Amino acid sequence: MMDLGSWLMVGFLGGAFLFGIWFMLVREDDRSSRTMTIHRQDLTRRGAPDFSAAHNEFDRKLAEVERVLASKKRDERAILLAEEEVRKKLAEEAAAKLMEEEKTRLAELEAEEERKKAEYEAAREAELEEARKLAAEREAERIAEEERLASERESERQRDLEDAEEERQAEIEAQEESEALEAQMASEQAERELVKRLDREGAKTSEVQVSLMWDNYNDLDLHVLCPSGERIHGGNKVSECGGELDVDANVRPETKKPVENIVWPDFKAPPGEYKVYVHHYKKHKKRRSKDPTKFRVVVNSGGEIKHYEGELSTGDPIMLVCEFNLEAPEERGSDEEIEVALIAQETERIAEEERIAMELEEQRQTELAEAEEQRLAEIVENEADELESIKATEEAMKELRSRLEREGAKSSDVQISLMWNNYNDLDLHVVCPSGERIHGGNRESACDGELDVDANVRPETKKPVENVVWPEGKAPGGTYKAYVHHYKKHKKRRSKDPTAFKVVCNAGGDILEFEGEITSGDPIMLICEFTIDDPETRAANASDAQAKLAALDSGEWDGSEETPQDEEVVESPDILGGLLDTINDVNERLEREGASTFDIED
Repeated sequence: MMDLGSWLMVGFLGGAFLFGIWFMLVREDDRSSRTMTIHRQDLTRRGAPDFSAAHNEFDRKLAEVERVLASKKRDERAILLAEEEVRKKLAEEAAAKLMEEEKTRLAELEAEEERKKAEYEAAREAELEEARKLAAEREAERIAEEERLASERESERQRDLEDAEEERQAEIEAQEESEALEAQMASEQAERELVKRLDREGAKTSEVQVSLMWDNYNDLDLHVLCPSGERIHGGNKVSECGGELDVDANVRPETKKPVENIVWPDFKAPPGEYKVYVHHYKKHKKRRSKDPTKFRVVVNSGGEIKHYEGELSTGDPIMLVCEFNLEAPEERGSDEEIEVALIAQETERIAEEERIAMELEEQRQTELAEAEEQRLAEIVENEADELESIKATEEAMKELRSRLEREGAKSSDVQISLMWNNYNDLDLHVVCPSGERIHGGNRESACDGELDVDANVRPETKKPVENVVWPEGKAPGGTYKAYVHHYKKHKKRRSKDPTAFKVVCNAGGDILEFEGEITSGDPIMLICEFTIDDPETRAANASDAQAKLAALDSGEWDGSEETPQDEEVVESPDILGGLLDTINDVNERLEREGASTFDIED
């Protein structure tokens, strides 16, 4: 069977054959017409005598000839057309026959090709099968050879690997031994250095201990987080679980080989998880220490000692160095070890307490000796000062008594006096226990207090005095306040400021002396406050004092703290204008009271 392409090719060839025949026929008629036309034109163009008649006859005959020829041509064309039709039919029949023959031939060829193809395929399949068998045999041989060679190579590789592994293991073991030896030596060196630094600082040791050391002046801090969650560090040196930071180094840049130590008493550390941190707290710039700072942490967790290394720079976050779990105390040591540790702790505690007690006693004795030396020196100094003060007080009291007598002033067991040494007008103000104020504008109070002398309202004297007094034994009990006010500066007298003054108070028998200075325009100045008993209590104290004086005069009492007949010691009243006791009594009062006091005899 012919395919579509073969049929298309046969059709195309047949069409081309018929077109060629038709074209040949058409070209033959065209050539005949052109020949006849040329002959007629050639005849008319030739120059000759007038042969019109002959020419016309010729034309007529020529026309007839042409008609005949045209008719003949038409007949010939009809014949040609018929022949062409016959030829065309014959050609079509021939083409159909050729096509049929071609189909047959192509079918035969196709069948032959199929037969040959089948034979070829069969032969090729046989060859391929043979080739496959041969290839399979060769592949099997190759695989077997490769497997043999691979087995040999693998055996050799395994031998090489075994040799290399043995060599590597030997190198690793040697390296590990070297590193272990170096690490052990470094650890031993670090432990010796740690022990040295801990001994230097007097640090404690135990079976649970965490220590930090570094080698510059920077301030690193050791933190330990206990199983309870409590953190031991420089801000919390002693924990509730018994842990203690007993060495905190380089708060100030003190040493280039610092150490910090956190320790628990033997077999007292609670079980659980512990976390160890290191914090770079401060870089002491004045010491020019460099960062990063390398450090080493040594952890003794129930007898197992481990070393950790690291480095930190200032500003780095706190670093978690390690974690460890601690077993219960009874699991960390035997009963005998725990008992020995407890005995050692108790012995150490007792020795520490004795040492602290001895140190405290030595310190106390030293302080007592120093205090005694200072007291003796102060006594000597105070005796001289007191003698001078007594002399000055005597002079002041004589001057005060002289001025009061000059002004006809009163005296009493409660009395406050002011004196100064220029023409300025100073005013004495006294606030009574009731709150009433006694001064130049209110000279008499409801509690019987009286300003009986008001000086220099006019610039009358250069040695003025003012005096506030209560009747003897009538002043009410309570707190009194004395003020001084610079009322006026008398410019005509050319008095100068500041004005120095002195206030003398008789507070129920106690003489109090105060000094100061004030300038015109200054606010009123509080000079002193004192509190006295009620009149009945003062009267009883005066009676006791009289009994004491009588016993002293009679020799029944030697002046010791105990009074004759076991009476209570009371201070003798020192009434302005009364008796002046002896210098020894004055000195005793001054030493006892620590104030400038004076007993005056009228």
